[in-house]
Amino acid sequence: MTTDSEFGKCIKVLKGHKSIVTSIAFSSDGKTLAIGSFGKTIEIWDIQTGQCIKTLEGHTGWVSSVDFSLDGETLATGSGDKTAKLWNVHTGQCIKTLEGHTDWVYSVALSPDGKTLATVSDDSTAKFWNVQTGQCIKTLKGHTDWVRSVTYSPDGKTLATGSRESTAKLWNIQTGQCIKTLEGHMDWVSSVSFSPDGETLATTGSGDKTIKLWNIHTGQCIKTLEGHTDWVISVSFSPDGETLATGSGDKTAKLWNIQTGQCIKTLEGHTNYIRSIAISTDGALLATSSEDRTVRLWNVATGPSKSKEARKFVEFDNVDFLRKVFSEKLVNHVYSDGNTLLHIAALHGATKCAKFLLEKGADINAKVKEGI
Repeated sequence: MTTDSEFGKCIKVLKGHKSIVTSIAFSSDGKTLAIGSFGKTIEIWDIQTGQCIKTLEGHTGWVSSVDFSLDGETLATGSGDKTAKLWNVHTGQCIKTLEGHTDWVYSVALSPDGKTLATVSDDSTAKFWNVQTGQCIKTLKGHTDWVRSVTYSPDGKTLATGSRESTAKLWNIQTGQCIKTLEGHMDWVSSVSFSPDGETLATTGSGDKTIKLWNIHTGQCIKTLEGHTDWVISVSFSPDGETLATGSGDKTAKLWNIQTGQCIKTLEGHTNYIRSIAISTDGALLATSSEDRTVRLWNVATGPSKSKEARKFVEFDNVDFLRKVFSEKLVNHVYSDGNTLLHIAALHGATKCAKFLLEKGADINAKVKEGI
């Protein structure tokens, strides 16, 4: 159970990196973290112990991007040596080297089905590769400057890319055609992330210090998030799609409420630029990597915005609105006064909400503050 005071707390610092950490990615089971660096290596860390359990060597340039396959068997990496590599996670062996770009490979993304790898480069192109054969199957041209970020939509049908020309593009993967160009940022788009339902794309404008949310069907910007005081370098949606995490050159990470566009938490602790962020698949952990040569793990299991809304609706016995903000993580959430939602419902005679919570598995024996 998570209390409000624990939300946004740094729970572990991974130290010992000999060079700047450039990129991070969680495995799908949330047990390991892949870490790429300027040191040309990739390290696999055990989240529980905080220890490095494997080092992957083979790139001859800095490692710019890392991405796990959904089954956790394969790791893809991109590098300043102009190549991408595919690695067997268990053995640590490189199983394929993908050559074809003529400049840095800055970002990589494995498709949801694990059959295709997308790479983007400072040569202004994106490429699709067959993971099984290692062959390039398609090259996407349309950007006029460095392409710095790439991600697949959850259904695997659309690719999003971000470029130094201050635009993001949406591509039809089947045809290789650009279907939308998203314009509005005043500086390069350094990071892109799809919402879990695939309806919204988040982009960062680096030097313009903003994050924008776009409707992917209309191509319209639906919200601009402001609050960072330096470059916004990395962005990622939470698995439930309700929160957005961002990392910045102002040395902080921020968590944003997607519905309101408000910052709900600022995470402080790094002493230099945050280069990359990643959220575990269960939404419980946020990892941030920095030029201070550390990786920090933060508790983001339950945000105060959602828990406070739920409490308010229970107090007024408004079960309809409770349903809208409710998640399984709130069933036995303990508030700072020691109460769970079920106890609050009992205290306020909120019978409708109490019934709803019991149906969702609320524990009537959950420990509460002494005397309540």
